[in-house]
Amino acid sequence: KRTCPMNTLKLKCLSREGDAILVFMGALQSSPHQTPKLIDIGQPMYLSSDAIIAISTLLQNQECKIEGLVLRQTRIYDESLAQISLSLQKNVTLREFIVDTKSLTNTGWDIMSSLVCNTSSINSTYSSN
Repeated sequence: KRTCPMNTLKLKCLSREGDAILVFMGALQSSPHQTPKLIDIGQPMYLSSDAIIAISTLLQNQECKIEGLVLRQTRIYDESLAQISLSLQKNVTLREFIVDTKSLTNTGWDIMSSLVCNTSSINSTYSSN
């Protein structure tokens, strides 16, 4: 049963290091059933590897009911996207994932493709699109 009164958590214009993100993600990890439906992180911000790990850990939690994650203007690189994609493989509630793709290379685009397209069989590929 969803008990979170908040639908959206917007984290914008925080410190460049993203330390505030760690505080918010830590609070949500301690009460994953209280997770808002949408987490929107953005406005020129660098997400440290610790912040990426915190976001990924939250997404992997079975009690986390997040339905949308927005990482806009956060300079996500291939390695960070790979970390998040691993957690998304275990997440069954996320329906919307918006990410700033300006910093991605072909490797990052391959990761994005694997997130949305199941290539294990022809039928799986067809069903996943």
